[in-house]
Amino acid sequence: MSRMASVLAIVPESSPLRDIVGRLEGLGHAVQVAADCLAAMGSVKAHDFDFAVLADAPGPIDVADVVRILRGIRPDGYLPILVVAAPGAGASHRQGLLAAGADDILGPDFDAETLRFRLHPVLRLKSACDRLRQVQEELARTLARENTLLAQLREDNRALRVRSITDGLTALYNYRYLMEWLRTEFKISRRYGHDLSMIIVDIDFFKRINDDYGHPFGDCVLKEAAVILKRCARESDLVARYAGDEFALVCPRTGRKEVQALARRILAACRKHEFRAAGRRAPITLSLGMATYPEDAEAASPEMLMYLADQALYRTKRLGRDGATSWHDIDPQTRLAIRRELHEPGSPLLADDPKSRLELAAAARLAERCAETTSLRAGASGPPRGSDAPSGGRRP
Repeated sequence: MSRMASVLAIVPESSPLRDIVGRLEGLGHAVQVAADCLAAMGSVKAHDFDFAVLADAPGPIDVADVVRILRGIRPDGYLPILVVAAPGAGASHRQGLLAAGADDILGPDFDAETLRFRLHPVLRLKSACDRLRQVQEELARTLARENTLLAQLREDNRALRVRSITDGLTALYNYRYLMEWLRTEFKISRRYGHDLSMIIVDIDFFKRINDDYGHPFGDCVLKEAAVILKRCARESDLVARYAGDEFALVCPRTGRKEVQALARRILAACRKHEFRAAGRRAPITLSLGMATYPEDAEAASPEMLMYLADQALYRTKRLGRDGATSWHDIDPQTRLAIRRELHEPGSPLLADDPKSRLELAAAARLAERCAETTSLRAGASGPPRGSDAPSGGRRP
């Protein structure tokens, strides 16, 4: 043996096999003696022995049961057990001890050389089991670290996802997520025939607010306006920051009348809210533009729905601000002028799929018929008024 082994000898004091202890000590092993099963259980729990030697002697607990008990005490480690059979023990008795979990059976008259040879494979098995346990523990620690890192990575990715779709100032969704949501809801509305409305909100004279009260107050106005919009919108509506001082609401399953009611609630909430700067109330108003699919026939794509709401917002600006306009409320002549401007094959607002192009063509014919009817009615009373179609520049 290359090293001194730690041995537990379980031998009753009155057993004729008591000389086992001396034989083990003669081989250079450190032996701890236990007189019964209870003492052996305490020793096994307290120490990590290299192997145990159990004397097959009569007692209150059967030897096979003692083997089973010792096997179950240390599930995290392997304890080789050698049983010294009693004189006259038969083959069936020895077979029962092996079946209970004993690693080897020694005869009562074994000599030191036999014990040494029997211990070699037992100790190799013990060493292999210890190495396996160490590898398993290291693997468990590695997996725990990997799981911790994976959980942190998932949390970081979730946080990055939130930051990538959220406006940092107002905590609303940003333009990127607005377009993703709008395209998805438009496909759903087209597929199942649901209404889909959109509102674009603009803070009136926002540059003047920044110039008169300072940019920090302008940021506060944007935050408070975002809160007003969130409170007025339904849980199913999407509220996003569209541009610098503009917001957008996407309202699934919302028709023209419902979105007009929502616009009135937003205007009333803004008029009621007190925007205060330096102890005095600042006059803050909103302008809104709305469009609805499929009630507005020109809204043949999500980009067109947004564009129509934006043009309705232009109309509100021209009418004096602090109000709301639907695309349907714009006169047919202006709508026809906008449609002709967009009805070019290379326009980026036109959808690429054939169904959308058919819808756009039908909307153009409808707008032309409305314009012709308006012209005939106006011809009876006088020359028609000039078109007030907005220019392509930014609104004031």
